[in-house]
Amino acid sequence: MRPLGLTLPALLLAAAALAQSPGTPGSPAPKDAAQPVAPKMSEKNQKYLDAYLGAWQERMAKIETLETKCVLTEIEDGKKTTFTGDISFLKPNYAKLLLKPQAVPMNPKKVKHLVADGQFLWEYDYGKKIARVEQLPKDGIGDNMLMSFLYGKKADEIKKRYDLSIDVEDKEKFNEHYLHITILPKTKEDMQEFKKAELVLWVNNKDPKFTEYWMLPARLWFQQPNGNQIIWEFQKMTTQKKLVAKDFEAPGFPDKEWRSDWSKPPAPTITRTSAPPK
Repeated sequence: MRPLGLTLPALLLAAAALAQSPGTPGSPAPKDAAQPVAPKMSEKNQKYLDAYLGAWQERMAKIETLETKCVLTEIEDGKKTTFTGDISFLKPNYAKLLLKPQAVPMNPKKVKHLVADGQFLWEYDYGKKIARVEQLPKDGIGDNMLMSFLYGKKADEIKKRYDLSIDVEDKEKFNEHYLHITILPKTKEDMQEFKKAELVLWVNNKDPKFTEYWMLPARLWFQQPNGNQIIWEFQKMTTQKKLVAKDFEAPGFPDKEWRSDWSKPPAPTITRTSAPPK
């Protein structure tokens, strides 16, 4: 099982408006044939990018918890599927994601359910009745872009790993509410995961309705090497809710037909017998 963020069976955009936003953060880039080349930024754009990355790093360093409504859109071979639900995070290595398909919310086989309980990452496959499990690092939830931006890695680490660019002259990409950051992979490993991405950050810290969202992600869009797209949109975010480790306990299996599929079995092997909450 690959790390949470880019893969979780293809979890992650055809842009739609955020429910509480004053407008859409913008539209995803069209599908390209070749790997995009990082643009040469002007001195002005570079200064703005560095300043906002510094502000983002400072803001994320102060955040211990994050809870958000989420709309996930997957576009595969032109077919769009939308999921809605909730995501919660607690530093350093707790997370919970539960998303249901918008078209058939009561179909458990389509549910995306993940829990990082501080020690292990559990991915529940209700169709196959399998829980895929891998051990978590001590200081995070995985080596991937989504977790890097949600958990607040150092700005220098982000710039070293990815090619980042902005255009402050483009009012659709930079305005009173949003900053769009184009992200291109540098390493072969990341190129196998995604071809191009765009992170949209909230930059409005003047309007009281939106100050809670300042420097938080409004949307994260990925284009995979095969052209498929994955879009995360975050709504009604809050960093004020008190969350504790107990909130992230991995639920037990619904019945005895379920089994664990460990990427590296622990010692001793952990089994689960109690049913998860419905």
